[in-house]
Amino acid sequence: MNTKSQRRLYFILAMVAILAVDWLSLAALAQEELSAETSKVLSQMDQASKILSTLTADVIQTKVTVVVNDTSVETGKLFHKRGKNYSKTKLEYDNPELKTLLIEKGKVWIYEPRINRLQEFDLGKDHSQAEFFITGVGQSGANLSKSYNVKFLNEESVNEIKTAVLELKPKSDKVSSMFSKVQLWIDQTRWVPIQTRLTETSGDYFTIQFNNIQLNPHLSDRIFKINAPPNVEKIKPLG
Repeated sequence: MNTKSQRRLYFILAMVAILAVDWLSLAALAQEELSAETSKVLSQMDQASKILSTLTADVIQTKVTVVVNDTSVETGKLFHKRGKNYSKTKLEYDNPELKTLLIEKGKVWIYEPRINRLQEFDLGKDHSQAEFFITGVGQSGANLSKSYNVKFLNEESVNEIKTAVLELKPKSDKVSSMFSKVQLWIDQTRWVPIQTRLTETSGDYFTIQFNNIQLNPHLSDRIFKINAPPNVEKIKPLG
């Protein structure tokens, strides 16, 4: 895998990781330095997360490369399901090309039907690596607070929806060497994110918008399968 493809994969994996942070136990973070505004937002999110087991949304992902003034956009559908001891996340892209990404049981699969290729990535046993890729998935609020400094920034309207904007700054040198910060726009009615932005240390950033969010729809486990043909080329990249 070339450097550009690897960085793109990191962005996608990190994006899903941040989704998991939002829709799991981010609000359980406990830090003495939290402001009253930050605590209020996290408390509301914590209450919402207790009754959330599944979620679907239309996704618009925009990657902006500042130096060359380049913008690329992908669209698709997100499916997320979690239980007491598991979580599953699937992204089905439809534009500019068909592609499926599945994260489950510490592994990531990427299926590209145009070239009939299925890639499998093992997140490995290294705690810091797994924490980077699947931040918040199955983790307690205490573990999350060890990884991020969380701060309330302001209130903004996104598509006429009132949101609270949170900023997460990674404490890990390994993570912060790639992403200087993550911003979350939290819907103040449903207390789930409707927009997320990951900013690289270079200043480039990756924005994800979530539209038509459905909370707790019925999602069969069959949805979290990749329907690849028997003759698909299977690849397990090193690293």
